[in-house]
Amino acid sequence: MDTVGRLALLTVSTAICSRLLTPRDFGLAALVLTVVALGSVIVGAPFEEALAQRSVLRRVHLRAALTGSWLIGLVLVVAAVPAGYLLAHLYGEPEIATLLPVAMCSVFFSGHSDVMTGLARRLRRFNDVSAATLFGHLIGIPISVVMAMTGFGLWALIAQRLLVVIIRAVVLQWRIRIFILPQLSLKNLAGMGRYGTLTLLDRVIDSMTYVAFNYLVGAFYGLATLGYVNVAMRLIEPVRGAIGATSHNLAFSWFAAVQKDRSRLLRRVSELVSLASLAIVPIFIGMAAVMPTLLPLVSGPGWDESVKIAVCLGIGSAIMMPSRLIYSAFSATARPEFSLVANCVAFAGTLLVLVSTVSLGPISVGLSRIAGDVLQAAIAICVSPRNFGWSRSARFHALAPAWGLAIVMGVLVGILGIAPPILDRSLTLAMLVVFGMATYTVLLFVFARDDLARMIAVWPARRASHS
Repeated sequence: MDTVGRLALLTVSTAICSRLLTPRDFGLAALVLTVVALGSVIVGAPFEEALAQRSVLRRVHLRAALTGSWLIGLVLVVAAVPAGYLLAHLYGEPEIATLLPVAMCSVFFSGHSDVMTGLARRLRRFNDVSAATLFGHLIGIPISVVMAMTGFGLWALIAQRLLVVIIRAVVLQWRIRIFILPQLSLKNLAGMGRYGTLTLLDRVIDSMTYVAFNYLVGAFYGLATLGYVNVAMRLIEPVRGAIGATSHNLAFSWFAAVQKDRSRLLRRVSELVSLASLAIVPIFIGMAAVMPTLLPLVSGPGWDESVKIAVCLGIGSAIMMPSRLIYSAFSATARPEFSLVANCVAFAGTLLVLVSTVSLGPISVGLSRIAGDVLQAAIAICVSPRNFGWSRSARFHALAPAWGLAIVMGVLVGILGIAPPILDRSLTLAMLVVFGMATYTVLLFVFARDDLARMIAVWPARRASHS
């Protein structure tokens, strides 16, 4: 329910802000917030996964991690001042000089949250992490919407991230009830080791893809087009992020519990990837299929350029997201480097396609994202870790049924969606969603009945294990 609540709040925020602000405002916010997101990764990624992975975790490790995070954050905030002036000059937008340093201050709170999240994962207190994130959105988003409605304009978009991050950190600290004070310890920071470094590089490359992507789009097409891209991402990325984080955390703990028993690990990986893909893929294919109806309903008139881009984002997510569970299995067996390789290749592929197809116009933005997502899925299937024991063909066959069935469902929903409308847009959307769910259920029953039965059997068991 927390995920649904966050998505609903973000959708309402987009619906209101897109009617009050201009595409240029969203484009400027995208330039600033992608850099801030990269900063958040730098202050948090080296510590969260490393803390969750340690065989022995003591309070001194948490203190050292918090100190390291805050020191890195201080450097980033100071660096944001000249960076803001430079970007303001390059893009001819003086507001960036103020927006970037202010927004970058959020990294102190996101770093604290990541340290506490690493502790929460060790304690298997996933509900506390979810509750903190929900409260951050529940309080921060309405405040930012009120700011937009009362004339704060672009600052409302910046404040949304600041408020959500700050409130999440406060709530998570309150729920965990383990108070950590900073204490510098170079020995313990160095002890974060190989896993922390690889995880940092992995997530930095992933975030750099968004930064380079946004800045190239802004350079090629202007801030208005970047604003269209930003609105499209506001509909897809929250779903993508929520599913990605939840599935990784749950899968990681599920895999790590049996990582020393190779045969049990392979059975769990195969079962989870197969069943999860059947649940994940239709969400994104369905979103892509209904996007011509959904996006105008949410964002209002004047955002038509966003539709094709959002469709591409949905298709790419359907291809890539289930394959990330394979990378979670690699990480659970202490092989996080494969995710790093995939992100590096996807980074290069995304930018290459974006630059080489610029003559096609803004659709090149969507095509480049599909290319990057396809490359990530291909590497997950084709890479062959030593002694992993799960063949390439078996990995492909675990994912292929979901892709095939969801594509059939998406095509049928898309055809129904382009028929002449006989209902208003909201009723049309409801009809398409119901039709898509019914169609996919029938397809599962006909072509994947055993998997459908396992999904039905696993769901209550998993809920009971986390209650």
